[in-house]
Amino acid sequence: MRSFLADNLGLKIFSLLLGISLWYAVAQEQGAEFAFAIPIELREVPEGLEVVRESVHQVDVRLRGPSEALRALSPQNLSVAVDLSDADPGVQVVYLTPDDVDVPFGARVMRVTPAIVEIELDRTLERTVNVIPRVSDAPAEGFELYGIELSPSTVTVVGPSSQVRDLEQVTTFPVSAEGLRQPYSRSVGLELDPLVRLERAPRVDITLDVREVRVQREMDGVPVASAPATVAAEIAPKTLKVIVAGPKSLVEQLGEGALRAEARIDGLAAGTHKIVPIVHVTQSDTFSAIHIVSVDPGEVTVKIQ
Repeated sequence: MRSFLADNLGLKIFSLLLGISLWYAVAQEQGAEFAFAIPIELREVPEGLEVVRESVHQVDVRLRGPSEALRALSPQNLSVAVDLSDADPGVQVVYLTPDDVDVPFGARVMRVTPAIVEIELDRTLERTVNVIPRVSDAPAEGFELYGIELSPSTVTVVGPSSQVRDLEQVTTFPVSAEGLRQPYSRSVGLELDPLVRLERAPRVDITLDVREVRVQREMDGVPVASAPATVAAEIAPKTLKVIVAGPKSLVEQLGEGALRAEARIDGLAAGTHKIVPIVHVTQSDTFSAIHIVSVDPGEVTVKIQ
């Protein structure tokens, strides 16, 4: 027996020390701790409710286990779930425990911080609101924004009641009119609160009706004649003062003879009559954008023989 213990004593001592070292290393490996920041996953949110606020969006989880295994983990391999299937509108206080953390085999949850999370829920509300265009900058010199068209002009928004119930309108993202000389159309998104969404497509079509600057011009001495001219008649006064409006370049082109006025006397009997004159723009194809603002005087006296 003594001989057996003495044989290869050095090798046996080495083996014993190696075993102790391996045991110590394994023990150390099993005792490693790592901390992870893990997003909170909200599950089973009841139909008709919206999450309005969370006191925290992620928690710090401390794990213990084999060092190599923990080093290979990432937050994507872990999850912290909160079941809201029984939640009601208002603030829900949730107490997190190690059992709420899903971890791989071999890892143990030591601590979850914070352990208390507040989650506020509100009822879902739907509402139809007006769309308001938001236009920046100015068209090119000599041009103006004559009008704005939106399609659709109203949209249906959905979200928490607290955010939607008093909402009357939403605005488009800015659309620039800088340097425009003609109508311009495009699709544009809407500016919404992060908790509010659109029921349908999140964009609208906007058209900026850009035209040449419109001006007014007073034109004196516009002649007025009776019609038909085959009936003998005297008119007083014989000329009118007319104010016209339209694109600046066209208004400035109007010269003598560009306007004519007539007093219709069809079927009238002999005698004196008060008649409202009708003013026409000659070459109506060229000057179709010109319109009559006012005529002075508004009536003429016509004496039929």
